[in-house]
Amino acid sequence: EQRKYCIERISEMKGLEVEEPGGAFYMFVKLTDEKWHNDDKKFVLDLLHEEHVLVVHGSGFSSRLGKGHFRLVYLPQITVLKEAFDRIDNFLNRHRG
Repeated sequence: EQRKYCIERISEMKGLEVEEPGGAFYMFVKLTDEKWHNDDKKFVLDLLHEEHVLVVHGSGFSSRLGKGHFRLVYLPQITVLKEAFDRIDNFLNRHRG
């Protein structure tokens, strides 16, 4: 249920893309906005400071494969995920050129 919710929310957001993960409890979300695609670490730090949402920068896992992504764990309850995605959406809208 949580995985499905996350995929639906991400598909509605401009600047993010994701493929449905197999059996994992996390997903790598692609940053498609040019501002963030080349600096996923800055995206993660700015999101944390401005919206108090913690995700992990993808380049921390692989400088080549993770660049331009962030890792999101989807184990929390739907109410928590909804709040996090609302904040991520606010952040993306505020920083959109």
